[in-house]
Order: sequence, then structure tokens, then C-alpha cells
Amino acid sequence: MAKNKKLLVDLKSMNLSFEDKNQTIKLVSFKPITQKIDVEVFENNKLIKKDTIAFAHIPKKLKAKLNPLV
Repeated sequence: MAKNKKLLVDLKSMNLSFEDKNQTIKLVSFKPITQKIDVEVFENNKLIKKDTIAFAHIPKKLKAKLNPLV
């Protein structure tokens, strides 16, 4: 029988974020099947946009924290 994978992992409670080009990028949720992460982009503490990025584009230290959740 196939292993039951999670469709969505909520990351809001973990408060994971990183800085990129004077913007703070906060991780919201992770989709393990597609390897995509929903993020919120902030500049000067104001929400600019909500976006989706690839798992490969986040820093290694955040990948290490997310790896056990998958």
C-alpha cells in the first residue's frame, strides 16, 4: 500500500523567515508533493505580496529544519 503523504504542511507557527534583497521572506506553508513553498514578502514591515517559490530557493539552514517534516 502506498505511503500517505501530507498535502500541505503549515509553517506559520514555526516563524521561519530569511532576508533577501532588503526584503523579509516568511514561510507560510509547504507542499511536499510539488516541492513549493507559499511565502509572504515584507519590506519595511509591510506586506508587499504573497508568492510561491521552489524549495530549492530557500537557505540551507531552513531546508534542514523542514526536512524532518516531509
